[in-house]
Amino acid sequence: MEPWMKISLILSVYGVIKEFRPSEPFVTKYLNNPPMNFTIDQINVDIYPVSIYSSMILLVVMFLITDMLRYKPIIIINSLASVTVYIMLIVCRSLFEVQVLEVFYGFIIACDVAYYTYIYATVSVSHYQEVSGYTRAAYLVGRCISGITSQILVFIGFSYYFLNIFTLGGMCLSLIWALILPPVPRSIYFHRERDNGKSDNGDDTNVLEQTEVDCVTFLKRGLSRLWKDFISAYSNLYVVKWAFWWAVGTCAYYQILTYIQPLWEQVILENHITGYLTQLNGIVEAIYTILSAVVAFYCGKLKINWSRYGEVLLTVCSFIFAGILFALSELDNIWLSHAAYVLYTILFNGMITIAASEVAKCINLDSHGLVFGINMFVALVMQSLLTYFIVDYLNLDPRQQFVSYGIYYCVAGIIFGTTSLYSLCKKR
Repeated sequence: MEPWMKISLILSVYGVIKEFRPSEPFVTKYLNNPPMNFTIDQINVDIYPVSIYSSMILLVVMFLITDMLRYKPIIIINSLASVTVYIMLIVCRSLFEVQVLEVFYGFIIACDVAYYTYIYATVSVSHYQEVSGYTRAAYLVGRCISGITSQILVFIGFSYYFLNIFTLGGMCLSLIWALILPPVPRSIYFHRERDNGKSDNGDDTNVLEQTEVDCVTFLKRGLSRLWKDFISAYSNLYVVKWAFWWAVGTCAYYQILTYIQPLWEQVILENHITGYLTQLNGIVEAIYTILSAVVAFYCGKLKINWSRYGEVLLTVCSFIFAGILFALSELDNIWLSHAAYVLYTILFNGMITIAASEVAKCINLDSHGLVFGINMFVALVMQSLLTYFIVDYLNLDPRQQFVSYGIYYCVAGIIFGTTSLYSLCKKR
């Protein structure tokens, strides 16, 4: 097996294991029932927003130090934070303790940048497209296995509490696997020179050189390279257009992943739904992840001139997403609500595959990790603002929140529709 394939396989296995969290599809139910006993309003307003705000703040730090520390230490810290979260979820009971737990969960989200960019520092640029697909597929496969496992455990009688124990076992395994990940001998920005040649006596001349420069110079060199790649990528309006949708879509996607369970709890409560219909979250997650993987795979192979039709696609999809979210805000049938959610997630994963592919075509090959990190940061900033306005300031219930998310996509659709019309008129 070629070295790059071996590294990709090891990282992909880690990606599957780190997403093995059987408790996640039912975390709202766990928090809402004994022994936790938080209200849906507390979960909506006092608990979930903490991870959103903390992930935005922590991502700034993680983004800057991930390349400097050469990825693997951040991946290990990510796994340690995951273990901490699920230990706390098992033993903590007070609101304050759970809010601290959410800070650690935000840390996990922020550290994901290391998982997605590690591979770019360990393989040749000629394999970037392939390995990008592997890391995304590993994420979806891990969530699919997690969903199936959680559904089976719930159906055979395990409590939501015990799902946390199974998840903790998975996180401990992810920590062990993180420790065996190959170390990164170079990084993209701060340790680039270490790939260069050696002197006649076998010493790495660049290591010696690096010991002679002070820390400030070292940082300046890395930040200078980072800034040049940033300017190169985002001075291209075509990249900006797709990256903007990438950030806009990711913001809404994360928000919907966070608040879909409270919406379903409201639907169940209002319509007095009982029995197994209240416990389908795991199978819903399994279905949407496996179908998303299939759709993303085929979207990555589409031979369409997106430079010509891209703005139309972004406009139409934004309005389709808005329609789905408006429907989710009104549906009383839990089956239809699940189906609408699955449809949204499948379409989003197809669109994000196209967006990432179009961006990748127009940037320096070494800039993939940088662009991913910046787009993620913009998405989390937007998500934090959205959460503050909709959840904290307006204090909307789940149904009203999804109306707001639909309006959000309508605004995005209007923006892209306007740019599409402008481009069309300009060509004429």
